[in-house]
Amino acid sequence: MRETSARLRHLRLSLLGLLLGSAVACATEPGGEPPADMQVPTQPGRPPDSRTPGPAALRALQARLDSITASDSTPACAAAYAANKAQAWLNFAEYAVAEQLPLADRAAGLRNADALIASLERHEQARHETPALPGARHVRDDLWRSVAAVERDGRTCAAPKMTAYCEVELAWMDYEAGAGGRRHVDPYVRIAEDYCSGAIAAQPLPAASPADAREFPPSAPEPESSSSTPTAAAAPAAPPPTEAAPEDLALSVLFPHNRAARSDIRPAGRLELRRMARRLKSLPAGTPIRVVGHADLTGHPQYNLRLSEQRARSVVRELRLLGVHGERIGIAARGSSQPVTQCPLSDRWVDRRSYLACLEPNRRVVVHLVINAR
Repeated sequence: MRETSARLRHLRLSLLGLLLGSAVACATEPGGEPPADMQVPTQPGRPPDSRTPGPAALRALQARLDSITASDSTPACAAAYAANKAQAWLNFAEYAVAEQLPLADRAAGLRNADALIASLERHEQARHETPALPGARHVRDDLWRSVAAVERDGRTCAAPKMTAYCEVELAWMDYEAGAGGRRHVDPYVRIAEDYCSGAIAAQPLPAASPADAREFPPSAPEPESSSSTPTAAAAPAAPPPTEAAPEDLALSVLFPHNRAARSDIRPAGRLELRRMARRLKSLPAGTPIRVVGHADLTGHPQYNLRLSEQRARSVVRELRLLGVHGERIGIAARGSSQPVTQCPLSDRWVDRRSYLACLEPNRRVVVHLVINAR
């Protein structure tokens, strides 16, 4: 009996499947597509056409910027800074549209990008100011001061993208702080810290200087002839060949407070180490590398000395993993004896986080790559 009942159920299900299949086949047009008036069931959730293209103004600005960057593969420092800053503002405007932020907030991002793109099109000097977004709340004055120092000492040309993105991300961070408070703003603070650390760690590019007398000494004056008959002018002697001066291509990588492991290297510094490792492949074997670790002023000097050495060794391990031979690397530790920034110390505990963030440029490892070394 049980077997008979099971067979009957199976037979009913088979007949039901055949009926449904024939119904769909009859309702389908010969081309294989259901007719337009047929209700095709869709998966529940967001409708498939919910992703709408950005506004025409945003697309037009992006097209103008793309045409500028495509026509100049090696832009100058000021142009590279302006192009990257315009792109960062367009990124904010695209985010504002996707999140349906107020129209004034969307217009602010488009307006800032438009001003920079227009300066590039007119070949004018772009302004370096970073306007505040509507309703912004200033939360990380230490990062604003640090990027202002980058602008003053010329590190912008060494890291134009990092500097531009740092400034816009700081404005974006202040906007999110005003919109949702400190808990909401924390992820945006982390993004800004990553961009700003890359700008802060950059080394100012050496200024081009004209050849001086030490490289090309003036020739000795010709002695006056004792004869009154003029003599033919002697051909000037060719200057002796000069050797290329040693060049120190230094970079800095940063660490969090009281951290020294290889995994603690900031992402921007890890990227710079990869670039250096690629460049070493084109340099002669034996090009000297000197890795110098540093620490901030918090903690005992002896502890800071050990911490700076551990940071230097972590950077050396990272370089070896990237294929750099260890026999050409020298290590030194300086502890907290050579700070690059000074920060005001407050007695209030709530300011400790800002104080430690301000000291981050001191928690560094400087990698000196000396080329043309004698």
